[in-house]
Amino acid sequence: MNDQGPHHDHETLKQKGQQSADELKEAAREQAESAFDRQRDSVAQHTHTFGSVLQRAADEFDRQEQPFCSEQARKLADHTERFSQRLRDKDLHALCRSAEAYGRREPAMFIGGAIAAGFLVTRFLRSSPAKASSSDVSTESKAPDQTL
Repeated sequence: MNDQGPHHDHETLKQKGQQSADELKEAAREQAESAFDRQRDSVAQHTHTFGSVLQRAADEFDRQEQPFCSEQARKLADHTERFSQRLRDKDLHALCRSAEAYGRREPAMFIGGAIAAGFLVTRFLRSSPAKASSSDVSTESKAPDQTL
C-alpha cells in the first residue's frame, strides 16, 4: 500500500502542533503587550501626578523662602515629568532594551533599583489581599448576626 501514510500523518500532526504553538505564543505576546500598555499608562499617570505634587511642594518652598529646597523639588519634578513622558512613548520591546542598556551602564544602580522595585511590589501585593480579606471578614462576621 502506501508506505508514507504513518510518516505523513506524523509530519502533519507535527506541523499542526507547531502552528498551534505559534498561535498560542502570538496570543500570549499580544496579551502581555496589552497588559503592559495598561500598566505603563497607569504608572505614567501616577508618575505625572507625583511630578505635580513636587511642583506644588516647590511652590510652597518658594512661599517659605527656601530657595535650595524649591530648586531641588523643581529639578526632581522635571526629571519625574520627563520620565513619565518617555515611559508613555515606549513600547514593551523598547523599554526592555532601555532597561538592558541601563543595566550594562550602571549595574549597581540597576540591581539596587530591581531590589527596591521587588520590595515595593511585594508590599503592594501583601497589602492588596489584606484589604480584600478584611472586608470579607467584616462581611462574614455580619452575616451570622443577620441570620439569627
